[in-house]
Amino acid sequence: MSVTDPLGDMITRIRNGQKAGLSKITSPKSRLRVNVLAVLKKEGYIRDYQAVQDEPGKDTLNIELKYFEG
Repeated sequence: MSVTDPLGDMITRIRNGQKAGLSKITSPKSRLRVNVLAVLKKEGYIRDYQAVQDEPGKDTLNIELKYFEG
């Protein structure tokens, strides 16, 4: 799968995950995405994120979503 807008793809995954009430979502890892997630965490939009390696050479970001009032 080729994503032409990786940042837009990650933001869409976060938005769709929140609409579905998910506690965590995943996204492919890139330096740009990690930097944006660091800002989102600092500003309080997400709870946390972690980089994990699912397979050799395939890094993924696990993003913990944050909800207010439940």
